[in-house]
Amino acid sequence: MTENRIELLKQKIRDAFHHSYLSEQIGSIPLDDRKILFLSSLMDKTGLSGEEKEKYIVASMLVQIALDAHEHVSGDSRNPLAKWQQLTVLAGDFYSGLFYQMLSRIPNIPLINAMAQCVKSVNEAKVSIYSRNISGFEDFFKKMEFVETALFQRLARFFGLEEWRELARTWLFFNKLQKERELFSHFLRHSVKPSRGGTDHQEEKENERIIDGYIRKYKAGLETAVKNMSGLDERMRSEIISQLHVQV
Repeated sequence: MTENRIELLKQKIRDAFHHSYLSEQIGSIPLDDRKILFLSSLMDKTGLSGEEKEKYIVASMLVQIALDAHEHVSGDSRNPLAKWQQLTVLAGDFYSGLFYQMLSRIPNIPLINAMAQCVKSVNEAKVSIYSRNISGFEDFFKKMEFVETALFQRLARFFGLEEWRELARTWLFFNKLQKERELFSHFLRHSVKPSRGGTDHQEEKENERIIDGYIRKYKAGLETAVKNMSGLDERMRSEIISQLHVQV
């Protein structure tokens, strides 16, 4: 696995979803190198041809982009950002359509069905989060974990690579927690637990303490998952080990 291969895959993904009007209106779509690295390493274990692996990687990232695009939408139609929100929904639908179009060229009906069910379940979890239908911290973090990693776990299960499911669950959510502590703090404050009457600073510090506890939990799970992995390519192992050395 080389840096050049990741860049080539990123370009293939960009080429697949490029649409001049959408790009002009909602800006560029960020691509997560670690998710692409995970997919590429996973597909190398499947025995598929090079062309098939590439199509699966691109199609899977299109699904994730569609899910992420919908994630940006909030508020009601009177919001001055309504046009941007509507465009974001349309972009999500656009990328979902590209995914099904790409998979239809392989074709793999069982995989299409599995992915469609996964997308349905992820969207249900997101509705639960945004509607504040959450029973507590553990429920919240479990649902957030599912939203972030379900697609990649489902792919690992589809190809019979169970140990890769656990790697997807721990590594990809560990990444999310590290990168978006502020987002999690916001959700904790507004969706999971009501204000206890403390100052904003006190509540923020308490939320950070909770989030850091979960980061340590997933870090420990990731360490175990890596130890149990067989045949993990050097690029991916090096990437994970470098993260594990970062103090929380």
